[in-house]
Amino acid sequence: MVVDLKELFIVILFISLIILIITTTVAMINFNKTLKKVNKIVDDVDYKVNKLNSLFEIIDNTADVINTFSDKIATGISNGITWLINKKKKGDNDE
Repeated sequence: MVVDLKELFIVILFISLIILIITTTVAMINFNKTLKKVNKIVDDVDYKVNKLNSLFEIIDNTADVINTFSDKIATGISNGITWLINKKKKGDNDE
């Protein structure tokens, strides 16, 4: 019972290729399942972010209105102080 080395190597090669094909197939199936789960999570996060975008838009608009209002108040106070200073200087120059 003498086994030729060439035939032994060919049998080992075929067995290795079969094992490689089986493990690759199993890995691809698991990868596909994982990818579906990740896709579902990404869709869920995208949905929630889109819901929050309207909230952030409302907050941004409110902040803009408050900023405009405070700018008008600061400008009015600044103009009032400038008017008082100019009036006082005019009164000092008249005397």
